[in-house]
Amino acid sequence: MRVAVLVTLGLVLGLASGAMAASPEQNKALAKQHFEAGVSHFDLAEWEQALVEFKEAYRLKSDPSLLYNIAQCHRKLGHVDEALTFYKTYRRRAPDASNREEIDRRISELEAEQQARQSRNASEEQEAKAAAEAKAAAEAKAAAEARAAAEAKPAAEAKPATLPAPRVETPEQHPVPPPLPTPVAGPASPAAVSPASENRADLVQPAGRTQPEATAETSILHRWWFWTAVGVVVVGGVTAALLATRGSGNSPFCSDCAATWGVDAK
Repeated sequence: MRVAVLVTLGLVLGLASGAMAASPEQNKALAKQHFEAGVSHFDLAEWEQALVEFKEAYRLKSDPSLLYNIAQCHRKLGHVDEALTFYKTYRRRAPDASNREEIDRRISELEAEQQARQSRNASEEQEAKAAAEAKAAAEAKAAAEARAAAEAKPAAEAKPATLPAPRVETPEQHPVPPPLPTPVAGPASPAAVSPASENRADLVQPAGRTQPEATAETSILHRWWFWTAVGVVVVGGVTAALLATRGSGNSPFCSDCAATWGVDAK
């Protein structure tokens, strides 16, 4: 019974695997369908979908022309490395292809573009490295300055603050005026009376303010006894002169004789 079961199971599995395996004709027809779908996507500039269809067609039927189509899709998508790989594979699988010159030109262009991209990437990497080094140096310098400032701060706080020395200002030197000449004493002249002094008596002096003291000369002139003495001296002098004249007999002593002095009376 066990042997019969095993044999039956083997026959069932063999029939199932035979049914699932497709024939070459079926694979060829399916590959053609994928190829035609890829061409439709390629004409519509749908490079991604065309690439997928061409790859499926090549898995079903390894035709070298499909490698060329795959390389064209990669070139359109800007995949330089993949396009270069499939162009070279196509040239190896179809050395007698009619488009050999075109393939060589494509390969040369892609290789030049690949070298330029590598040089550009290397330059960008060097610039990025230099920028990173400069940034690290700047950060290290900033950290060092901050550390030095932090270390110097306690020392500055511990040091007593010194006040600036007071500024001594030199007094401004003013020119000294020359001494005034000493007036030479001369004969006393009568004091001139100014209009202001004449009108000063008409003014009302404020309370608490006294009139200026009169000089000695002014006070004597305003004394009654001074003028009395002067009058006595003048009268005495005139009387003496008249007495002397009368005594000599040259002139009459009368008030009317002055007009006939020296002329015989009629």
